[in-house]
Amino acid sequence: MTLYVSDLDGTLLSDEGKLKPRTADMLNRFIDGGTLFSYCTARGLATAGEIMSEVRINAPVVLMNGVYIYDPVTGEYPVRNMFGERQCELLRNVVTENGETPMIFAFIDGRERVSFVKDAANLKKHLSRRKGDSRRRPLADNSGLFDGEMFYAAFIDPVNKSALETVFTEENGFRTACYTDTYPPHQLWFEVFPANAGKANAVRRLKELTGADEIVCFGDNANDLPMFGASDRCYAVGNAIPEVKAAANGVIGTNEHYGVPEFIEKEIFPVFPYTPADRCAPDAERFTEAVSKALSRERTTIGTLNEKAIHNALKCYYCNEADHEAKIGGFYADGAGENGIFEIQSANFTYLAKKLSQMLRVSHVTVVYPYEKRSHIISVNESTGEVMSETTRTDNSFSKLFLELYRLKAFLTNPNLTIRIALLSVDKKICYKNEKRIRRKGMKKEKVPTGFIQEIVLESSSDYAIFLPDGLPGTFTKAELQKLCRTTDAGIMLSVLEFVGAVHRVGKRGNAILWGIAPTE
Repeated sequence: MTLYVSDLDGTLLSDEGKLKPRTADMLNRFIDGGTLFSYCTARGLATAGEIMSEVRINAPVVLMNGVYIYDPVTGEYPVRNMFGERQCELLRNVVTENGETPMIFAFIDGRERVSFVKDAANLKKHLSRRKGDSRRRPLADNSGLFDGEMFYAAFIDPVNKSALETVFTEENGFRTACYTDTYPPHQLWFEVFPANAGKANAVRRLKELTGADEIVCFGDNANDLPMFGASDRCYAVGNAIPEVKAAANGVIGTNEHYGVPEFIEKEIFPVFPYTPADRCAPDAERFTEAVSKALSRERTTIGTLNEKAIHNALKCYYCNEADHEAKIGGFYADGAGENGIFEIQSANFTYLAKKLSQMLRVSHVTVVYPYEKRSHIISVNESTGEVMSETTRTDNSFSKLFLELYRLKAFLTNPNLTIRIALLSVDKKICYKNEKRIRRKGMKKEKVPTGFIQEIVLESSSDYAIFLPDGLPGTFTKAELQKLCRTTDAGIMLSVLEFVGAVHRVGKRGNAILWGIAPTE
């Protein structure tokens, strides 16, 4: 079994140091399917645990650059490295003699704490990004700085780096990491921890603890290089520093573009044989035959025409050569054949998500979504047969479609999934019991598909660009998108488009998020 281990900042997390919802959903899907996933970070349990709280981690995690390993399943610490008495004395001396103001991590009264001089100028930028950290222990001066069982010290923009390098050596029982911080203002970090700690040793212990056959690591910065050396395979994200890319087996997507989860997805999900969707105009003659077959079937079975007529017409159109109602695991598919599984789904993709979790593991799946683009509505008095009103409406809103897509968000980037949106013209006959007042109570509806206007095929992030309105600038706000797409909910649209990688956040304009269109594949 493979254990995937990712660095957090600059690798799995966004440039803002946050876990994107799509990343969490994808990781949970992998983990629920049995994939082992862990992380290895310079962060402590408090901040790393909070950031990763949405992910159902199923393996021990490496914290403080390998100082200790924590098992989120059991709540135990399988590995915990502390400074010995001699290391504590050397640490106190070098801080005092050189006027350094580090952050020192220790267990005090059984609790992890971070002690620091609160007015230290070199710590202000970092601390401002970590507000609310319950481990903080601000001090007026160095008194109390060395309390507890110390296990890690971070010197940010040290006063005397050469002195630190002289004292904190392996011979003296230390291991160090020196690198430039991922986040602005990109300060120099000099980290000190026990000699038997470090990302390399921690990753080796993870392999033992999980019984994994292989460790695959992901990173971006210099402190990830030891972890790379201890892994079976290692990959640098696209935004990694040159040294990390040079040491890696390969370079994957950036942290902002879901490099880690997309790499894992491609590894753990086999791509099944599939002939790509035909992107030509719909076959009008074949659709007419499919409708006739569906109407004949409907009248034979239940005697009325409703949404099932549309469902059966599309089933006949798309699954004519397939095995209808094929059983896949605990579910039935509308069709299954040489080109995979077909599912006709007019509403409630929440239930469809349960099907996909099984079906995508055994075959390519094509989901067909009927969208009533043009409706010819006839209101009829049921008793007399009199036509009370007649109108034609065109629906230009894709809000309902995007709401359904959002419910499938964890599957949208799966290479074995195709979504085909069938834009239809439909005759709607509405029968009323009361000839004087048109009202919903007692109303009966009949729907008959009359034409196949257009098909939209979604197989990659670039396919979603069709929903972006003409005249949209290269960078835009949600309000600007809403103005152009009018009836479609821009908020739901953006959440889906960001999820599939069709758009991405590029900054802010005032308080509004600024969006950019992702380059086409």
